[in-house]
Amino acid sequence: MNAVLLVDDERDFADLLAERLQARGFQVRTAYDGEEALRLAAGHELDVAVLDVNMPGMDGLEVLRELKRIKPQAEALMLTGQRDLATAIQGMKLGATDYLVKPVPIERLVEAILRAQDRREERLEGQRMAETAKMAALGHMAEGVAHEINNPVNTMVSLAGWLEDLALDLGAALPCAAPAASPASPAATLAEMQASARKMREHGQRVKEITAKLLCLCHKAEPQGGEAPKGPAETLDLARLLGELLAERQARADAAGVTLTAAIAPALPGLGLPPAGLPGADLRTALGNILDNALDAMPGGGALRLAATQQDREVRIEVADSGHGILPAHLPRVFEPFFSTKEVGQGTGLGLSVSYGTVKALGGDIEISSQPGQGATVVVILPC
Repeated sequence: MNAVLLVDDERDFADLLAERLQARGFQVRTAYDGEEALRLAAGHELDVAVLDVNMPGMDGLEVLRELKRIKPQAEALMLTGQRDLATAIQGMKLGATDYLVKPVPIERLVEAILRAQDRREERLEGQRMAETAKMAALGHMAEGVAHEINNPVNTMVSLAGWLEDLALDLGAALPCAAPAASPASPAATLAEMQASARKMREHGQRVKEITAKLLCLCHKAEPQGGEAPKGPAETLDLARLLGELLAERQARADAAGVTLTAAIAPALPGLGLPPAGLPGADLRTALGNILDNALDAMPGGGALRLAATQQDREVRIEVADSGHGILPAHLPRVFEPFFSTKEVGQGTGLGLSVSYGTVKALGGDIEISSQPGQGATVVVILPC
């Protein structure tokens, strides 16, 4: 992007430098004091800041310290006079990439900015690689945890159901004259047992859903050339599936004041899915996660629109909401496992990750666009 912030209290010098940098393809914003520089940095994208060391009020070093706090990924260059070299070197200790002595030739400044951008990209790439390694390790751990948790949770859910049924049978066998309203009565005790068993089963079921998402997330589709999945292929009536998914969420939408609309082409082709044994091939879950996420973004009401059309040999599904939107800084991370902007306890951060993996496993693609305060649109493209 080549976004440069030029900070210098000498207006004529700063304006001339900005003009010459813009002529060379840089996107330049100019500030004439430290406070203005920090306001611009906070409100815009920034690759490299070029800071004058000696400014009245907040000097270049102070600006650099604060800039590294609000824009830690940005690089900085120090502009200095000959007598301020010690200060410029101090700036490098604070994180500046380089310093240049005024008057600086424009070509030398351009080279320094490009070097700083290269350094920024190398650092970001290193961070991305480290993050990828962490996520891979986390995925292996999550898969192991999911397998270990599944068996005891299945037992818990089964026992909770058995206890609830047993309490129901015992309650039916009690004499009709038993005072059910008395806290010490057998009927009241059995009612408490039933309520506790139901709660155990609900929480156990929730844990099962989380572990199922983890397993779906961790599994990978067989590579091409590997052993073909066993079982017959499935042909899915996509128009019917989309209609069912909306109908299942109608009550929730009504309760939240959300209007559901659909524009589903009636002549959508049957979608050929891989055999059911292929990991990640549960399209119903994937599309349901996207719809649920859209509803989550509109707790105070709004509009959700589902559209599906065929274009050449592809089916295009769009889910658009009028919710609070997604911040630009969050947008690249929405498909990351465990990433969530919801309140703690309100989401696992796995729904869209599972959807992404499922769509990719089916040979399709998924993307999301959004502006803060203007809702979001998720587009799923599937081969037909």
